[in-house]
Amino acid sequence: MTIEIKGIDKLQKSLSAMSKQIPFATAMTLNDLAFDSMKALNADLKQTLKTRVNTSKAFVVDKAKKTNLVAVVRMKRDWHYSALKHHYLGKTADQIAFEDEMIARGYMTNRNSAIPLKKMGKAKYKTIANATRRGTRAASKLFVVPTKNKSNHTKHLKPGIYQRMKKKIKPIILFTKEAQYPKRLDMYPIVEKIVRRRASKYFFKNLDKAMRTAR
Repeated sequence: MTIEIKGIDKLQKSLSAMSKQIPFATAMTLNDLAFDSMKALNADLKQTLKTRVNTSKAFVVDKAKKTNLVAVVRMKRDWHYSALKHHYLGKTADQIAFEDEMIARGYMTNRNSAIPLKKMGKAKYKTIANATRRGTRAASKLFVVPTKNKSNHTKHLKPGIYQRMKKKIKPIILFTKEAQYPKRLDMYPIVEKIVRRRASKYFFKNLDKAMRTAR
């Protein structure tokens, strides 16, 4: 009794053609999953934070190619990243340039934040930074109480920057313990759910498309 399988040559050719299309199909699948994840993350961000600021395009995709089978879903490296990253990482807010200068002068540590008692812009911060520089005339109107204060004259004051008035002094910026932000958003469960549910479906769909359009 002879047992044989016919059509092996055709199968080998088919498998050979398929193997050539696998990188292309894989890249397409990664991109499909990445764009689905991007949409889901942007929607989750909008729903969770409920802010007036437009965050609908906070996440973007760096597409995969058949020569580089990696798709990246990331937050835009603009104001989105600096304003929103602590909601995902649970880390502290970025310290502005003013705070960096106060740290460099030894007025405060990197575990402190400079909190203004009234809203101020970059120009005001710059003016105060220049006015509190040692040896300047403006320093007579403003003075700093550092976090590591060794002066008996100001030990009753909270660390910060104060303005001398005619009959009193008033704080304009206080050095407080660094503001902590709890982790409010988690991208990994969202992306993992999409990959687990759709990866196989997308791969076979894209492989079939690649085989049909192959030259």
